[in-house]
Amino acid sequence: MSLSYSHESTETDRLLALSDGVIAIAITLLVLDINIPTIPAGSTVAVLRDLITKQWQEFFAYLLSFFVVGFYWVLHRRVFIHIDRHNRGVLWLNLLFLLFVGFVPYATSMFTAYPDQFGVTFYAGMLALTGFSLTLLWGYASRKELIEEGLTSLTVGIQAARFLASPVVFVLSAIIAMFDPTIAILSWLLLLPINSVLESRLVASLEDSLSESATPPH
Repeated sequence: MSLSYSHESTETDRLLALSDGVIAIAITLLVLDINIPTIPAGSTVAVLRDLITKQWQEFFAYLLSFFVVGFYWVLHRRVFIHIDRHNRGVLWLNLLFLLFVGFVPYATSMFTAYPDQFGVTFYAGMLALTGFSLTLLWGYASRKELIEEGLTSLTVGIQAARFLASPVVFVLSAIIAMFDPTIAILSWLLLLPINSVLESRLVASLEDSLSESATPPH
């Protein structure tokens, strides 16, 4: 391995800067989907409150997408906390993740405009693809042994399960949306307890890994 390539494989600042920038822009674009209400001719400003109230779905979609993209950013950060070095595969898989992240504002607009079977399925499908791409990135990095030493196989597995949990829930919700879009939307609440349990197990596993690495061999 040449010296230049060795340096390139350990340099992640530009990769992370690009990722943070794309995610920040995607989050910012979400708010542009919320339209300023127009007061009908002959009406007073008093009707503005009712007009804003009728936009509840736009606000709901914004908040949901904001927190989902934010959550994916947290998971993305977790990936690169544990990655010691990278190769071209990591770079391209990271770009794939950013490709889907950049598409989330459009999916959010579709969900806002068509909050029926199609809109919910399209939105859930896009969020699922985003999550699967991040899972693929972690799986590739761990399989190629690009992650830091000291992580047990259990920790790597729990981390993979945490990455996989969200897209699986979104896929299931897309299937449920074919029968009842409202129940499909409510199923997204499963993300809270599932990720909470996996996060607790991950923290415990990381603490065990640190304890094992700190224990001197006999």
